[in-house]
Formats: sequence, C-alpha cells, structure tokens
Amino acid sequence: MDKISSFRMQIDELPKQAAADPARFGKGTRLLFSCGNRALLPALAVAETRGIEARGVGRMHILVEVGDTTPDAAWVATKGKQIADYFESIGGTNPQISIDRSFE
Repeated sequence: MDKISSFRMQIDELPKQAAADPARFGKGTRLLFSCGNRALLPALAVAETRGIEARGVGRMHILVEVGDTTPDAAWVATKGKQIADYFESIGGTNPQISIDRSFE
C-alpha cells in the first residue's frame, strides 16, 4: 500500500476516533495535516487555487491546519478528501495527521 492510500485510510478513521474519544476533537483542538514537497512555492500555489489554506514549514514541508473540528463522515467526504487529493496532486511525501490541543 502506498503512503497516500494509507493517509486516506487514516482520514477515514478520524470519525471513529472522534466517537471513541470526543475530548480529543472539537473546540480548542487543531487537526494538522502535513506532507513533504521539494517544490514548495508551486505546491502552495496549487493549494490557493483549490481554496485550501496551506503554508510552508521549513524548506520542504506543507502544513494544512483545521481548527475546532470534530470529523464525521460528511467532513471526511468533503474536507478530508480535498486535503488528501491535494497532497496526492502535488506528489506530497510522507503525509501525516496530528492532533494539537495546545492552542486556544
């Protein structure tokens, strides 16, 4: 299985995680989606054309932050798919998902 397929599966699992542990999601949390990309500026331009708020971190990483969200099936089918499709279209490497509860 390639990394993007695994990433899509992780996104698909988010609603189950939210149901099992609701305190990890929602208000006061941020879902962080990241991947590597050697062509940072063109990749960020693609994000802008797709309406995705992405930013470069360092010289070769893309970060998409989604705040105050409890992912459900509808979120996965829309925003989650949009992020995965974006990472795939730019040839993003090593896509990852993190949850940050330290901002407010």
